[in-house]
Amino acid sequence: MRIITIVGPTAVGKTGLAMSLAKKISGEIISADSRQVYKYLDIGTAKPSITDRKEVVFHLIDFVDPQDTYSSGQFARDAEICISEILRKNRTPIVCGGTGLYIRALFNPFHPLPHANKEIRNRLLNILAKKGLEYLYQKLQRIDPAWAKRINPHDRQRILRGLEVYEITRRPLSKLIQSSPKKAKFLPYYIGLNLPRTILYQRINQRFDQMIKNGLIQEIKLLLKKGFSPQSNALKTIGYKEIIQYLHGELSLEQATARAKQRTRNFARRQITWFNSIPGLKWYNPQDKKIIELIIKKLRLD
Repeated sequence: MRIITIVGPTAVGKTGLAMSLAKKISGEIISADSRQVYKYLDIGTAKPSITDRKEVVFHLIDFVDPQDTYSSGQFARDAEICISEILRKNRTPIVCGGTGLYIRALFNPFHPLPHANKEIRNRLLNILAKKGLEYLYQKLQRIDPAWAKRINPHDRQRILRGLEVYEITRRPLSKLIQSSPKKAKFLPYYIGLNLPRTILYQRINQRFDQMIKNGLIQEIKLLLKKGFSPQSNALKTIGYKEIIQYLHGELSLEQATARAKQRTRNFARRQITWFNSIPGLKWYNPQDKKIIELIIKKLRLD
Protein backbone atom coordinates (compact mmCIF):
# COMPACT_ATOMS: atom_id res chain seq x y z
CA MET A 1 0.00 0.00 0.00
CA ARG A 2 1.55 3.29 -1.11
CA ILE A 3 0.54 6.34 0.92
CA ILE A 4 0.49 9.85 -0.55
CA THR A 5 3.13 11.78 1.38
CA ILE A 6 3.51 15.53 0.88
CA VAL A 7 6.86 16.90 2.05
CA GLY A 8 8.89 20.07 1.73
CA PRO A 9 10.29 23.01 3.69
CA THR A 10 8.35 25.08 6.17
CA ALA A 11 6.05 27.80 4.76
CA VAL A 12 6.06 26.29 1.27
CA GLY A 13 2.32 25.57 1.34
CA LYS A 14 2.07 21.86 2.20
CA THR A 15 -1.12 22.07 4.26
CA GLY A 16 -2.99 24.14 1.69
CA LEU A 17 -2.14 21.74 -1.10
CA ALA A 18 -2.94 18.70 1.06
CA MET A 19 -6.37 20.17 1.82
CA SER A 20 -7.09 20.87 -1.85
CA LEU A 21 -6.03 17.35 -2.78
CA ALA A 22 -8.02 15.77 0.07
CA LYS A 23 -11.20 17.46 -1.13
CA LYS A 24 -10.68 16.04 -4.63
CA ILE A 25 -9.92 12.42 -3.61
CA SER A 26 -11.93 11.94 -0.39
CA GLY A 27 -8.80 12.23 1.71
CA GLU A 28 -7.93 12.70 5.35
CA ILE A 29 -4.67 14.32 6.43
CA ILE A 30 -2.18 12.85 8.89
CA SER A 31 0.08 15.65 10.07
CA ALA A 32 3.79 14.81 10.21
CA ASP A 33 4.76 17.99 12.06
CA SER A 34 6.55 17.66 15.39
CA ARG A 35 5.35 21.09 16.57
CA GLN A 36 1.68 20.84 15.65
CA VAL A 37 1.21 17.87 17.97
CA TYR A 38 1.26 20.25 20.95
CA LYS A 39 -1.89 21.69 22.48
CA TYR A 40 -2.12 25.50 22.82
CA LEU A 41 0.73 26.12 20.32
CA ASP A 42 -1.52 27.31 17.52
CA ILE A 43 -0.35 30.54 15.92
CA GLY A 44 3.39 29.92 15.98
CA THR A 45 3.12 26.41 14.54
CA ALA A 46 0.82 27.45 11.66
CA LYS A 47 -1.62 24.80 12.88
CA PRO A 48 -4.71 24.23 10.70
CA SER A 49 -7.51 26.48 11.87
CA ILE A 50 -10.83 25.28 13.28
CA THR A 51 -12.39 26.18 9.92
CA ASP A 52 -9.77 24.08 8.09
CA ARG A 53 -10.52 21.13 10.36
CA LYS A 54 -14.22 21.39 9.58
CA GLU A 55 -13.47 21.21 5.86
CA VAL A 56 -10.97 18.33 6.00
CA VAL A 57 -10.28 15.74 8.71
CA PHE A 58 -6.83 16.13 10.31
CA HIS A 59 -5.10 13.56 12.49
CA LEU A 60 -2.21 13.84 14.98
CA ILE A 61 -2.44 17.52 15.75
CA ASP A 62 -3.27 19.29 18.99
CA PHE A 63 -3.14 16.32 21.38
CA VAL A 64 0.16 16.43 23.36
CA ASP A 65 0.58 18.64 26.44
CA PRO A 66 3.47 21.11 26.07
CA GLN A 67 5.28 19.68 29.10
CA ASP A 68 5.25 16.16 27.59
CA THR A 69 7.50 14.65 24.94
CA TYR A 70 6.46 12.88 21.76
CA SER A 71 8.94 10.81 19.79
CA SER A 72 9.24 9.80 16.15
CA GLY A 73 8.59 6.21 17.23
CA GLN A 74 5.33 7.22 18.87
CA PHE A 75 4.37 9.11 15.72
CA ALA A 76 5.02 6.05 13.55
CA ARG A 77 2.82 3.86 15.75
CA ASP A 78 0.03 6.44 15.86
CA ALA A 79 0.24 7.18 12.12
CA GLU A 80 -0.03 3.46 11.26
CA ILE A 81 -3.24 3.27 13.30
CA CYS A 82 -4.63 6.40 11.60
CA ILE A 83 -3.81 5.10 8.12
CA SER A 84 -5.49 1.77 8.83
CA GLU A 85 -8.62 3.49 10.18
CA ILE A 86 -8.84 5.84 7.19
CA LEU A 87 -8.48 2.94 4.76
CA ARG A 88 -11.22 1.02 6.59
CA LYS A 89 -13.53 3.95 5.85
CA ASN A 90 -12.62 3.65 2.15
CA ARG A 91 -11.03 7.07 2.26
CA THR A 92 -7.54 8.15 1.21
CA PRO A 93 -4.83 8.83 3.80
CA ILE A 94 -2.49 11.74 3.04
CA VAL A 95 0.61 12.15 5.17
CA CYS A 96 1.69 15.80 5.15
CA GLY A 97 4.53 17.51 6.98
CA GLY A 98 8.11 18.61 7.15
CA THR A 99 9.46 16.56 10.07
CA GLY A 100 11.80 14.19 8.27
CA LEU A 101 12.39 12.00 11.32
CA TYR A 102 8.67 11.34 11.65
CA ILE A 103 8.36 10.34 8.01
CA ARG A 104 11.45 8.16 8.17
CA ALA A 105 10.15 6.44 11.31
CA LEU A 106 6.89 5.64 9.52
CA PHE A 107 8.32 4.30 6.27
CA ASN A 108 11.85 3.20 7.29
CA PRO A 109 11.41 2.27 10.95
CA PHE A 110 14.26 1.48 13.30
CA HIS A 111 14.12 -1.25 15.90
CA PRO A 112 11.12 -0.38 18.08
CA LEU A 113 12.21 1.86 20.96
CA PRO A 114 10.54 2.13 24.36
CA HIS A 115 7.82 4.68 25.02
CA ALA A 116 8.84 7.82 26.88
CA ASN A 117 8.94 7.34 30.64
CA LYS A 118 7.65 10.43 32.45
CA GLU A 119 9.32 9.55 35.79
CA ILE A 120 12.75 9.05 34.22
CA ARG A 121 12.35 12.10 31.98
CA ASN A 122 11.41 14.32 34.95
CA ARG A 123 14.42 13.08 36.88
CA LEU A 124 16.70 13.90 33.93
CA LEU A 125 15.09 17.33 33.60
CA ASN A 126 15.81 18.02 37.28
CA ILE A 127 19.45 17.08 36.72
CA LEU A 128 19.48 19.33 33.65
CA ALA A 129 18.17 22.26 35.68
CA LYS A 130 20.75 21.73 38.43
CA LYS A 131 23.87 20.68 36.51
CA GLY A 132 23.31 21.79 32.92
CA LEU A 133 23.27 20.18 29.50
CA GLU A 134 27.03 19.70 29.30
CA TYR A 135 26.91 17.44 32.37
CA LEU A 136 24.22 15.25 30.75
CA TYR A 137 26.11 15.14 27.45
CA GLN A 138 29.25 13.95 29.23
CA LYS A 139 27.18 11.25 30.92
CA LEU A 140 25.82 10.21 27.53
CA GLN A 141 29.37 10.03 26.16
CA ARG A 142 30.23 7.51 28.86
CA ILE A 143 27.23 5.22 28.41
CA ASP A 144 26.63 5.57 24.66
CA PRO A 145 29.62 7.19 22.91
CA ALA A 146 28.34 6.20 19.45
CA TRP A 147 25.04 8.07 19.92
CA ALA A 148 26.82 11.03 21.55
CA LYS A 149 29.10 11.29 18.53
CA ARG A 150 26.15 11.34 16.10
CA ILE A 151 24.31 14.23 17.74
CA ASN A 152 25.07 17.87 18.46
CA PRO A 153 26.34 18.48 22.04
CA HIS A 154 23.62 21.13 22.32
CA ASP A 155 20.78 18.88 21.08
CA ARG A 156 18.86 18.76 24.33
CA GLN A 157 16.07 16.49 23.09
CA ARG A 158 18.32 13.76 21.70
CA ILE A 159 20.65 13.84 24.68
CA LEU A 160 17.70 13.32 27.00
CA ARG A 161 16.27 10.58 24.78
CA GLY A 162 19.60 8.73 24.70
CA LEU A 163 19.85 8.78 28.48
CA GLU A 164 16.18 7.88 28.91
CA VAL A 165 16.38 4.86 26.59
CA TYR A 166 19.49 3.61 28.38
CA GLU A 167 17.80 3.88 31.80
CA ILE A 168 14.72 2.03 30.56
CA THR A 169 16.48 -0.77 28.64
CA ARG A 170 20.03 -0.76 30.08
CA ARG A 171 21.16 -0.83 26.45
CA PRO A 172 22.62 2.06 24.42
CA LEU A 173 20.20 3.67 21.98
CA SER A 174 22.85 3.35 19.25
CA LYS A 175 22.83 -0.44 19.69
CA LEU A 176 19.04 -0.65 19.63
CA ILE A 177 18.68 1.21 16.35
CA GLN A 178 21.30 -1.07 14.75
CA SER A 179 19.18 -4.12 15.59
CA SER A 180 16.97 -5.73 12.97
CA PRO A 181 14.64 -2.98 11.76
CA LYS A 182 10.90 -3.28 12.03
CA LYS A 183 9.22 -3.87 8.68
CA ALA A 184 7.16 -0.89 7.49
CA LYS A 185 3.46 -1.56 6.95
CA PHE A 186 3.15 1.07 4.22
CA LEU A 187 5.22 2.61 1.42
CA PRO A 188 5.32 6.34 0.62
CA TYR A 189 4.23 7.99 -2.60
CA TYR A 190 6.22 11.19 -2.27
CA ILE A 191 5.11 14.58 -3.51
CA GLY A 192 7.75 17.23 -2.83
CA LEU A 193 6.90 20.93 -2.73
CA ASN A 194 9.54 23.61 -3.18
CA LEU A 195 9.94 27.18 -4.36
CA PRO A 196 12.85 29.31 -5.57
CA ARG A 197 14.88 30.20 -2.50
CA THR A 198 14.18 33.94 -2.60
CA ILE A 199 10.42 33.37 -2.78
CA LEU A 200 10.51 30.77 0.01
CA TYR A 201 12.47 33.10 2.29
CA GLN A 202 10.07 35.94 1.55
CA ARG A 203 7.15 33.68 2.52
CA ILE A 204 8.92 32.67 5.74
CA ASN A 205 9.52 36.30 6.72
CA GLN A 206 6.00 37.41 5.85
CA ARG A 207 4.46 34.47 7.69
CA PHE A 208 6.27 35.29 10.92
CA ASP A 209 5.23 38.94 10.68
CA GLN A 210 1.63 37.73 10.26
CA MET A 211 1.99 35.44 13.29
CA ILE A 212 2.95 38.46 15.39
CA LYS A 213 -0.07 40.37 14.06
CA ASN A 214 -2.31 37.38 14.77
CA GLY A 215 -1.36 37.37 18.45
CA LEU A 216 1.71 35.13 18.85
CA ILE A 217 3.02 37.20 21.75
CA GLN A 218 -0.29 36.92 23.59
CA GLU A 219 -0.40 33.17 22.91
CA ILE A 220 3.04 32.74 24.48
CA LYS A 221 2.16 34.90 27.48
CA LEU A 222 -0.83 32.63 28.09
CA LEU A 223 1.34 29.51 27.86
CA LEU A 224 3.74 30.92 30.45
CA LYS A 225 0.81 31.97 32.64
CA LYS A 226 -0.47 28.37 32.51
CA GLY A 227 2.86 27.35 34.05
CA PHE A 228 4.55 25.69 31.08
CA SER A 229 8.33 25.84 31.36
CA PRO A 230 10.38 27.76 28.77
CA GLN A 231 12.75 24.77 29.00
CA SER A 232 10.11 22.32 27.74
CA ASN A 233 10.65 20.87 24.28
CA ALA A 234 7.45 22.53 23.05
CA LEU A 235 8.54 26.04 24.02
CA LYS A 236 11.94 25.53 22.41
CA THR A 237 10.09 25.73 19.10
CA ILE A 238 11.40 28.38 16.69
CA GLY A 239 9.49 31.59 17.26
CA TYR A 240 8.36 30.65 20.75
CA LYS A 241 11.90 30.56 22.10
CA GLU A 242 12.78 33.98 20.67
CA ILE A 243 9.58 35.66 21.85
CA ILE A 244 10.13 34.23 25.34
CA GLN A 245 13.59 35.80 25.27
CA TYR A 246 11.90 39.08 24.32
CA LEU A 247 9.39 38.75 27.16
CA HIS A 248 12.26 38.07 29.59
CA GLY A 249 14.07 41.21 28.43
CA GLU A 250 16.92 39.32 26.79
CA LEU A 251 16.12 40.56 23.27
CA SER A 252 14.23 43.46 21.76
CA LEU A 253 11.16 42.54 19.72
CA GLU A 254 13.04 43.49 16.56
CA GLN A 255 15.96 41.22 17.53
CA ALA A 256 13.63 38.34 18.47
CA THR A 257 11.77 38.64 15.18
CA ALA A 258 14.95 38.75 13.10
CA ARG A 259 16.41 35.76 14.95
CA ALA A 260 13.24 33.70 14.56
CA LYS A 261 13.13 34.41 10.83
CA GLN A 262 16.80 33.49 10.42
CA ARG A 263 16.40 30.23 12.35
CA THR A 264 13.36 29.37 10.25
CA ARG A 265 15.26 30.01 7.01
CA ASN A 266 18.12 27.82 8.27
CA PHE A 267 15.63 25.11 9.18
CA ALA A 268 14.07 25.28 5.71
CA ARG A 269 17.50 24.73 4.14
CA ARG A 270 18.05 21.64 6.28
CA GLN A 271 14.62 20.29 5.34
CA ILE A 272 15.36 20.70 1.62
CA THR A 273 18.67 18.88 2.04
CA TRP A 274 16.95 16.07 3.95
CA PHE A 275 14.20 15.54 1.41
CA ASN A 276 16.60 15.88 -1.53
CA SER A 277 18.25 12.70 -0.27
CA ILE A 278 15.08 10.68 -0.93
CA PRO A 279 15.59 8.65 -4.15
CA GLY A 280 13.08 9.46 -6.86
CA LEU A 281 11.38 12.33 -5.04
CA LYS A 282 9.60 14.55 -7.58
CA TRP A 283 9.41 18.25 -6.77
CA TYR A 284 6.42 20.42 -7.65
CA ASN A 285 5.97 24.18 -7.51
CA PRO A 286 2.96 24.81 -5.23
CA GLN A 287 2.26 28.08 -7.08
CA ASP A 288 1.54 26.17 -10.30
CA LYS A 289 -2.20 26.61 -10.89
CA LYS A 290 -2.43 23.12 -12.42
CA ILE A 291 -0.58 21.35 -9.61
CA ILE A 292 -3.60 19.43 -8.26
CA GLU A 293 -4.52 18.32 -11.78
CA LEU A 294 -0.92 17.23 -12.41
CA ILE A 295 -0.70 15.29 -9.15
CA ILE A 296 -4.02 13.49 -9.66
CA LYS A 297 -3.03 12.59 -13.23
CA LYS A 298 0.29 11.19 -12.03
CA LEU A 299 -1.42 9.23 -9.26
CA ARG A 300 -3.71 7.60 -11.80
CA LEU A 301 -0.85 6.75 -14.16
CA ASP A 302 1.27 5.26 -11.39
